[in-house]
Amino acid sequence: MSKILLLFTLFFISSNGVNSESCSKIRELLGDDSITVGGPHNDICILDEPSCCNKAVENALVEKTRDILKNRVFLVLNQFYQTIDQDSKTKQSMLTKVITNTNLSQTKKVSLAEKFSAYQTGVNSLTTDDLDDIKTASAVGSLSKILDVTVSSECQNLLYFEMESLKNAELKYLGSILLMLRGYNILTTVITKAQVPDLTDECYIGAVRGGLKFGGCELCHDTTEFAHPCVKLCRNILSGCLKGHIQIRDYIQYLAQYQIQLNKLVETMTKERDTATASLKAEVKAKLSRDKEFHDRCSALQGEQESGTSTQYDWELSYDEKDARNTLDSSWLCTYVFSGISEVNCWNRSAVAEYKLSVYEYSDEGQFMNPEVPGDGPAISIEDQIEQYKDYKYKVEELSAGRDVLKPSSASAHASSFILVVLLAVFVT
Repeated sequence: MSKILLLFTLFFISSNGVNSESCSKIRELLGDDSITVGGPHNDICILDEPSCCNKAVENALVEKTRDILKNRVFLVLNQFYQTIDQDSKTKQSMLTKVITNTNLSQTKKVSLAEKFSAYQTGVNSLTTDDLDDIKTASAVGSLSKILDVTVSSECQNLLYFEMESLKNAELKYLGSILLMLRGYNILTTVITKAQVPDLTDECYIGAVRGGLKFGGCELCHDTTEFAHPCVKLCRNILSGCLKGHIQIRDYIQYLAQYQIQLNKLVETMTKERDTATASLKAEVKAKLSRDKEFHDRCSALQGEQESGTSTQYDWELSYDEKDARNTLDSSWLCTYVFSGISEVNCWNRSAVAEYKLSVYEYSDEGQFMNPEVPGDGPAISIEDQIEQYKDYKYKVEELSAGRDVLKPSSASAHASSFILVVLLAVFVT
């Protein structure tokens, strides 16, 4: 009688898709040859029959998932970070040339470099004198380069009015570069903050149930055919894992949109500067021919030998708005990172069958209803970056309208005026 009962039990287990001899897939995944069929004794996996998974195995699956999932969830985000970092370095090299191509003193160059760095973090300590110095020195540097001669102080003074257009063009060019570097500073800070907190336990449990990429509860059956997760299940799990990043994704997109706009402005400002330089060169040539005093003092500016063409840049960015949106998009992550997903004959978190639930919208309201990853996401504060973004956005719009974005802030001017009034009042009393 006992033999008959044993045979019946083995037939029951085999008919439910479990190989009592091996549990090979989950043994291989966890590196544990002691795993055998038992149960059902489960807290995580939704199983109604004996399987290769008990509570200890489930916990091991969660820890395995914890070691892998976060890096995969943020894989596209990190790739985007590396992409924008390359362009940031290009713009930084352009900024360096602004300083090095002038005849300013070393002390002044160091001072301006420090203030430029501060501007990129949202602190504008540039004074009116600083801006006058840098735009004049930059204009002189551009003229000297195109004529291949050093422009003396005396000649600078004699060309004061002719150089105004180039000075203004140099300042706008500088402003566009500094503002774009400031945008990258905000953007990289937001991306870094996105990855600081760990994902929630509910996220890891949902990923184990869904069997994302590296295996989970679907391995408990140890069937010969591996079933990929249902695509809608994957999307719900990843949206739930990233429910604390909804605001971050929005601002990554906003910042990318303005950076793309700024890149076009940098290109425009570069061309305007080159045009102004060429125009000044023509004015110098004309003045040398018609103004005897200028010719006598500045004949060296005839510049018979020219230095050649200016540095050429590839203005095509290696990212676009779609790339920014995809960084934390569950649909893209399921396809690109967790590519083992399926529409049919897929794992629906309890069996190989259709996943009948809807895909929940990636919003606070939608994720509140998400059944795959309940609870709140990790708390991530980007309030400081949002405030910086507002000022940055305003300045991009100002630059687009042709206005100066480097002038000392009105708040600083107001504070200085207030201090002056107070000092005068004290003096009078």
